[in-house]
Amino acid sequence: MPLNRKYRFFFITKARKIILKLGTKVLLSHNKDMEHEKISRLIEDIVHYRSKGYEFYIVTSGAVGFGMSTLGVETRPTDLKKIQALASVGQGLLMQKWNEVFSRYGIPVGQILLTYDVVENRKRFLHARDCLNALEEYGAVPIINENDSVSVDELKFGDNDTLSAVASNLIEADLLVLFTDTDGVFTRNPHRYPDAQRIPLIEEVNNDVLSLIEDRHNQLSLGGMRSKLKAAQMSATAGTGVIITDGFAPNLRAILEGQDVGTFIKPENTFVKEKKKWIFFNQKIKGKIFVDEGAANALVNHLKSLLPGGVVRTEESFDEGELVGVFNGQGEMIGKGITFYSSEEIRRIKGHRSDEIRKGIEGERRFNEEIIHRDNMIVFR
Repeated sequence: MPLNRKYRFFFITKARKIILKLGTKVLLSHNKDMEHEKISRLIEDIVHYRSKGYEFYIVTSGAVGFGMSTLGVETRPTDLKKIQALASVGQGLLMQKWNEVFSRYGIPVGQILLTYDVVENRKRFLHARDCLNALEEYGAVPIINENDSVSVDELKFGDNDTLSAVASNLIEADLLVLFTDTDGVFTRNPHRYPDAQRIPLIEEVNNDVLSLIEDRHNQLSLGGMRSKLKAAQMSATAGTGVIITDGFAPNLRAILEGQDVGTFIKPENTFVKEKKKWIFFNQKIKGKIFVDEGAANALVNHLKSLLPGGVVRTEESFDEGELVGVFNGQGEMIGKGITFYSSEEIRRIKGHRSDEIRKGIEGERRFNEEIIHRDNMIVFR
C-alpha cells in the first residue's frame, strides 16, 4: 500500500469523534423528503458505529428547504426577512424528521442552533462546546444548524460548510465528512467532463486545488465544492482530517473502514492548543496593530511575543482581551491574537521598552510586558 494510502487508512480507522455534514441537496434529493433508502442506510451505519463507541455530530442544512417545500416556494428568495421566515417554518419540520429517523433505534436527538457570535465570544464558544459534550454524554445525537430565523449578515457563517468546520473545532473532532453531489474532488467538473479523475488525497488546500473547481448553482443550497474545500482547509489546519464524498449514496462504513472513497484532505497539525484553535477559527478581528520590520521578523520567523517596542500604530478601537490582527508595514496581516491592552493603552505604550512599562508610563502600572503573548497568538507564515 502506498505511503499516502497507508496514512489515510490509519488516520481514519483511528477516528472516533466524527462530524457529518449533510446539505439540503443531499437531504432533500429524493422528492424533497428525508424519508428515503439512502439516508436510512446512513442512519443504520451511525447506529452501528455508535454501538462500538464512536461519537457522531450532525451538521444539517434543510430548514429553509423544508420551509420552501411547505409553503410552495420554488426559488430561494434573496430578501433576508423571507429567508428568516422560511427557516422558522422549516426548522421544526427538519428536527421532527431527524427525531423520527433516530427514534426508531431508541436514540434521542438534541438541537443546537448557532450564530457567528459563538465564535467571536470565547465564553459562548466554551458554553456551546460543553453543551455538545453533555448531549453526547446523555446518549443523544447533536443536530447542529445555523439559526437562520434570527441570523443577520454580521452573525452568519455564510454556509453550513463553514459551520461544520467551526463545529469540528468546537468538539475537537477527529474527522469531518462533507457529503456532496460528487464522490470527492475531481481534476475537472465531473458533471460536464466524463474524463474527470477523482483526486483521492489532497495534502494541502491551496490555489492550485481551488482553481480546479467549477461550481453549479442550485435553488435550494448555498454552498458548493469551493465552499467545502475552504471548510476543509480550516478544519485541516486545526488538526481535523476531512473527507469529501458522495452524499447521494453515502457509504459511512466504507469511509470508516479506510476504503478509497471520496477525497481525503490531510490534517496539517494534529496537536493545536485549544485557545489557538479558537483564535484561528474566529475570522472577525476587532482592531488592527501595525508593527515595524523587526517585530514582524520576530513574530514570523522566531515565534516571539508582540512587545510594545515594535508597535507603530493601531487602527479601530478595541478593548483588552479582544481578538486583533497584527499587520506588517506592507499592510499584510501576519498574525492575530488576544491583546492584553486596549487600543488606547497601546497608543500610550507603543515604542517603549518592557522595563519602562513595568515602572509605569503616564502614572499607570501594568503587569503584562507583552501586548500579545505568543501562547495567545497564531502567526501566518
